[in-house]
Amino acid sequence: MINVRVPATSANMGPGFDCLGVALQLYNYVSVEETDSGLQIDIVDSSSRFLPRDERNLVYRSMCAVFDLCGYRPRGLHITLENNVPVTRGLGSSSAGIVGGLTAGNALAGNPLSRDDILNLAARIEGHADNVTPAVMGGFTVNVCGRRKISYVKQPLHGGLRFAAIIPEFKLATKKSRSILPSFVPHRDAVYNAGHSALLAASLVSGDYENIRAAIGDRLHQNYRKRLIPHMDEIFRLCYRNGAHGVYLSGAGPTIMAITDESNRNFNAAMSGALNRKTKQWHLTILEPDNEGAVEIN
Repeated sequence: MINVRVPATSANMGPGFDCLGVALQLYNYVSVEETDSGLQIDIVDSSSRFLPRDERNLVYRSMCAVFDLCGYRPRGLHITLENNVPVTRGLGSSSAGIVGGLTAGNALAGNPLSRDDILNLAARIEGHADNVTPAVMGGFTVNVCGRRKISYVKQPLHGGLRFAAIIPEFKLATKKSRSILPSFVPHRDAVYNAGHSALLAASLVSGDYENIRAAIGDRLHQNYRKRLIPHMDEIFRLCYRNGAHGVYLSGAGPTIMAITDESNRNFNAAMSGALNRKTKQWHLTILEPDNEGAVEIN
C-alpha cells in the first residue's frame, strides 16, 4: 500500500501572478495498491458527490502519466482518496490531485522520477506552475516556467507566520476567473507588480514581515476578479482592521487569504465574529505553512 499526503496551496499572493505560491497544512491523501485487475476508486469525503470515480479521475489520470513515461503497467489499481482541500476555491485542489497522483504513481513504479521530474510533469498537466511548485516542494516558492523546465526557489517559512483562509460557500471555476482578465495591461501596472512581487518575495525570504503590507498590492488580476466575489473589498478592510500583515485573493479565488502571525491571538475570534455579523457565506480557517510538500507517509 502506497500512502501520499499533498498540501493545499495558495498562489499569486497578491502581485505574484502565476509565479508565487505557498504550501499550507491542509491535506489531501492518496492511498493506492496494485490489484489483480480493474480500477476501483473510493472517495471517503463529500467530494464523492461530484468527482468522477472512473478513468476520468484526475488523480488516476496523473498516475497514468507516470506509468506511460516510465513504462510501468499495473495489473489493476485500488485508489482511496481523502480530499480535505476544497474544490474550486482557490486553494490548489487540482494541483493537489495532480501532484498526489504523480507522487503515488511514482512510488508504485519504484520512484524512477525525481522531485524535479514530478514538478515539470505536473506543470505540463496543470498548464502553469504557481500551485504545483509549492505542492511538490513545500514552503514558499518563486517559479518561472521555461521552455523545458521550471526554474524555482523554495524558502521554508518559519517565524510564526499564519495564513487565515477565508473560504466562501460558493465556488468559482478557474476558467471563469481567468476569462475575466484583460489580454493586455498598461506598462505602469506591469512595473507596479514587478516591484511589489520582488519586495514580497524578499520580505518572506528575509523574514522582514513588516514590508508585507506594502508589498502585497496588485494591479493585474484582483481588481478584475472582485466583481465575481461579493464582499471582497469589505473582507480585505476587516482583515487589515484586525491586524493582518497583508491580504490577497488566493489563486483565482474566491478564497481570501490574510497573512498574520501567531502573536495576533485575537485575529481568529475578531474576524469570525465580524464575518458572522456581515455575512453567513464565509468561514475562517487558520493554517500554518507546510515546508515538506508532497510526501509518502506510513
